[in-house]
Amino acid sequence: MVIRPRAVGLAAWLISLAAQPAGAQRPSELIRTADSLIPYVEGASGLVFRRPPRLGLRSRAEVRSYVDESFRREFSADRITAVAIAYRLLGLLPDTAGFARLVVDLHAEELRGYYDPRTDSLFGIEGSSPLELREVMAHELVHAVQAQYEDLTPTRERGWDNDRRTAFHALIEGQATYATMRLLAPKRNIVAETAIWDYVTSQLRAGPMARPAYRRAPLWLREGLLAPYFYGAQFVNYWQASSFADTLPFGPRLPVSTEQILHFDRYAAGDVPVQLRFRDDSGAGTGGGLAEDVVGELEIQMLAAEMAGARTLGRMKPIGWGGDRYRLIATPDGAALVWYVVWDDPESAAAFRRGPGAALAARRVPGYRVTLDSLTLGRAQVTRYVVAPGGWAGWGAVPEVELVR
Repeated sequence: MVIRPRAVGLAAWLISLAAQPAGAQRPSELIRTADSLIPYVEGASGLVFRRPPRLGLRSRAEVRSYVDESFRREFSADRITAVAIAYRLLGLLPDTAGFARLVVDLHAEELRGYYDPRTDSLFGIEGSSPLELREVMAHELVHAVQAQYEDLTPTRERGWDNDRRTAFHALIEGQATYATMRLLAPKRNIVAETAIWDYVTSQLRAGPMARPAYRRAPLWLREGLLAPYFYGAQFVNYWQASSFADTLPFGPRLPVSTEQILHFDRYAAGDVPVQLRFRDDSGAGTGGGLAEDVVGELEIQMLAAEMAGARTLGRMKPIGWGGDRYRLIATPDGAALVWYVVWDDPESAAAFRRGPGAALAARRVPGYRVTLDSLTLGRAQVTRYVVAPGGWAGWGAVPEVELVR
């Protein structure tokens, strides 16, 4: 989604390191503040404005309406339902009741400002403190200048799978977060101070986690909303210290997976995920497909944390993810899920089976049967997870996948 919740914990930390700036509570002052920030935003982001964005203030009620409208415009009711069912069967969502409302609540509760790429407009929220508004404007001005070089509207992402979309959002949010840190803490060497990222991550989580919607949200939703900010910012931090530093991570240099976002060496090595597709002639009689998509490394790491009973994501080591794909299938007794994961090597496949895979295989879903199998696809090591009603006709012919490339 293009909607971006603002993490107040990061704002407070950055403001404590910066000089005390003048605020902007009226439209005229908002414009003056933006004018004063633009040169710094350009320096911190490496991008030059081709035109100034439109500016305005919005009430909290207007923000709520914007979030709700944007969510409904981007996600159909059928898609929302299918995603909720799939992630419940994957073990990332405890139930599907109120899923759409919870997502909207999470965004609306944290949003302190936003850039709308459809109208090229940047909005601050009425009632924000001067310091908070300045931090929000700095972040959203980065999005405004990004939009003059990259298409940030949802149409850009048509045809992309979930993992590639998440990687793109992480880059966009990460660059804005990194640039805001550089802008509001100019005396700190962000690239050199690698230990600073653990503190930034804890502060990003601290503010939202005190709010009701976050406290009742499952790990997948909580961490999924915050992860693009801190993992994306770390990616940009590594970028600035690499041989790519004199270029921008746009166009053909866009990261294409969350594995590349999480592990910069995988990006630098050009490690791209394998593409899988379900064979249309497999699984005859299994019923209609409700949805297909890619989970990706970030969400597999979330699954591992969820299976281990963790409340947050810790430091993430590479897991040897090579690619994946799932299909959600309608059956008379409830939806069935078939998920294939390709691994880089046998050791990675075995580690998954011993950890989150074992926890998945041990799940008890009333009326359902659960299996976890080790397969090979060409020379690749593959894990297949199936959770489906016990009487599902597809158990005799589980849908198969093949490598696209």
